[in-house]
Amino acid sequence: MTALTYKTLRLSIIGITLAMSCPSLRGNTIPDTSPEDTDSTTYSLPYTLDELEVVARSIKDDVTSSSPLFRIDDERMKALGVTDLTDALHRMPGLNIRDYGGAGGVKTVSVRGFGAAHTGVIYDGVALSDAQTGTIDLSRYSLDNVDDVSLIIGDNSDIFMPAKGAATAASIVINTGSVPSGDDARWHFNGQFRIGSFGLVNPYFKLAKTLNPKFSFSAIGEYTYAKNDYPYTLHNGRLTTRERRENSRMHSGHGEINLCWRPGVASTLDAKIYYYDNNRQLPGPVVLYNPTSDDTLHDRNFFGQLTYYNKLGQKVQIRAISKFNWDATYYHEVDGKHAGGFKDENYVQREAYLSCAALYTPTHQFSFNYALDYSYNNLSSNLATTVGPWRHSVIQALSGKFSNHLMQVMARLLCSSFINGVKSGESIPDRTKLTPSLSLSIRPWYGRLIYLRASYKNIFRFPTFNESYYYHLGSLQLRPEETHQFNVGATWQGGSYRALSSIAVTGDIYYNIVKDKIVAIPMNMFVWTMANLDKVRAFGADITLDCSLYLAQRHNLLINGNYSWQRVQPRTAKSDPEYNKQVAYTPQHSGALSMTWQNPWVDLVIKATGVSARYGTNANLPGTRLPGYIELGAALMRTFNIKSHSIDLRLDILNILDTQYEIVRRYPMPGRSFRLTAGFKL
Repeated sequence: MTALTYKTLRLSIIGITLAMSCPSLRGNTIPDTSPEDTDSTTYSLPYTLDELEVVARSIKDDVTSSSPLFRIDDERMKALGVTDLTDALHRMPGLNIRDYGGAGGVKTVSVRGFGAAHTGVIYDGVALSDAQTGTIDLSRYSLDNVDDVSLIIGDNSDIFMPAKGAATAASIVINTGSVPSGDDARWHFNGQFRIGSFGLVNPYFKLAKTLNPKFSFSAIGEYTYAKNDYPYTLHNGRLTTRERRENSRMHSGHGEINLCWRPGVASTLDAKIYYYDNNRQLPGPVVLYNPTSDDTLHDRNFFGQLTYYNKLGQKVQIRAISKFNWDATYYHEVDGKHAGGFKDENYVQREAYLSCAALYTPTHQFSFNYALDYSYNNLSSNLATTVGPWRHSVIQALSGKFSNHLMQVMARLLCSSFINGVKSGESIPDRTKLTPSLSLSIRPWYGRLIYLRASYKNIFRFPTFNESYYYHLGSLQLRPEETHQFNVGATWQGGSYRALSSIAVTGDIYYNIVKDKIVAIPMNMFVWTMANLDKVRAFGADITLDCSLYLAQRHNLLINGNYSWQRVQPRTAKSDPEYNKQVAYTPQHSGALSMTWQNPWVDLVIKATGVSARYGTNANLPGTRLPGYIELGAALMRTFNIKSHSIDLRLDILNILDTQYEIVRRYPMPGRSFRLTAGFKL
């Protein structure tokens, strides 16, 4: 039993004792009644009891976690004026987001100097995958159906998870409110319509119902269209012109069907069918007098998954997952250098995935988990140079955890095995690797929510299909990347004091080593190839703040902020021009701050995101320097409640100062824009 539970129980006992010992209650008795009399007679008490309210603080997961964990739920996202998934991730420290601009543009995330391929994405308990590139495009996932988003750096304190979920240096966990609970028999309908600058149109709906106590379902649909013809400033020596983004139109659709069957009190079977389709033009980099592009990209993704959970008594729980994933990419390039004036490249990848995990909890303090994951991936293409790669992956995880009200210790041993092959030609060698992790959280003072934490994780990343087999670029001699993560930190959650309603602060210092980092190196002006760098090191610090201030009745001020400092340096050889320079696109300083004034009329949000200067190359060449920037935004929000229904109205103003900046070199980001959202909940 935690300290919080003891405190709540103690307060409850004291309150009941005071109520029963109150002088006004002495000598008053309730008349004896028989069961028959109870049905026909009503007795009134000759006294009234004053209401007793027991208030206790809930402890945030990111405060107690032994590894850095940052979580934001849907209510908090709404209160802080979060607009999309990448905006939610900006509220978390240590992240570098590559954004190619515009609605629907590709967005990938790297954490603490690791490449984007080291960041896993877990969607409703199952890890997403891309064996071709190793990265997940977060623009595919909207916030409209999301319950909460978490960033986990290192190991997850929840050991009851698939082995694949622990096989990355960091994870972004997305949980959706899939279906209503079994005792909720109402129809649930959420409708939303969003319009915005540069042709943005985005309708969304969700329909959910519990048909009987054992069966629930939900259906979700979303469509997004954007012309993305936003203006930008082009500098060419002394000449400065105002241009517009061209060939940037996109339209995408996303649909889901979720089913939940509860065959028993302690068992559930969840099913998800997911489809995504995005047909977009690729604007390409802006190169002075040639900013146009006629390339297009069509992405299609389908997956179906089943998750079975059962609690076998008080000590054993099991979870089994099966999934099939199909992902297709159709690239069309118009260029006179190709025969017929164009080139088509089509890629299709498939994955079959199985997972089984068993959790054993012999006591309240000890728990153990064994997880076994198997997946099969292959890739086909219409290119004559395609070798048809395939891969069998077997990942096993053995985890143990001890926790009480003063300490939490978790250890995990991961065994990853990869068997590779191709339909024709030579394949990369098979690999097996053992990687351990250990994390510790200590509460030095029993009466205070202060925690000290330390963690270590060793992980390795196998080369992707593109890195190994892509024509001219891939290399069969690549070694897997191996990472070592060290983290020490402290967290504190305070109680209310005068105007301060709540406060939570976290601070971490980290040191990371990446051995055999995979990078693209030019062999000459026209031919590049993948190669291993001997070592890259990263060290830095993250700080977060989340607090609420009581201003007056129905007036509150919410403050959320984070700051990161990171130094990420190649350390292969001192003679290398990249030695000790900052890794490309990695700012030394980054942070975000938002303030929300909650009031009876219209909630107001002011937010800012900023990064320092970066370079487009590891050699930090002056011509590739990207200036730092600060982007300001604001939101106005109001909710109207009509009986059991609600109407949400919201106006977002993005990039208020019309700041001209780039996240990826030669890909200008949008300037000032507006979004108007209207939502209805039944």
